[in-house]
Amino acid sequence: MFKYFRELFLEIKIWRRITKIAKSSAETLEKDNFRVDWIGRIYTVINLPEEMMERTDLHEGYVLMQLKDYDKTFFDLGVSDYLFPEIEQVGPGAYLLILTGPKDYLGWGKFFWNLLKLTGLVLIIKILFSLAVGYSENIKMTWNSLIDLIW
Repeated sequence: MFKYFRELFLEIKIWRRITKIAKSSAETLEKDNFRVDWIGRIYTVINLPEEMMERTDLHEGYVLMQLKDYDKTFFDLGVSDYLFPEIEQVGPGAYLLILTGPKDYLGWGKFFWNLLKLTGLVLIIKILFSLAVGYSENIKMTWNSLIDLIW
């Protein structure tokens, strides 16, 4: 559970870094036909050549190969290690290539589940603490009795 929140924090930190760099380098990215949306994703549309239109099994591979041409740009910006491609078909022979940061821990379901587990843990600790404070005299007397029995 604590690992989740640590990893979530790291993902948000990476996302903020990508967003900051992408927005400040929008002009550089636009030279390569990339755009930056309001949440910092970098995207472009890649059109397939005519000879690739019939080979549907090679479409995504072709789109990813086109991304290789821009590796130097992303490396120079310092975000190449953090970007992950997502591909969506937007028309016949046209694919939307979206580059985003990691999203393994970003999600409402995982977030609320781990928040619920954390709340349960805090509640259990609070109950145990209240019991310990409320029965401290009885616990102290029992402890002393046990010590007397042993020694």
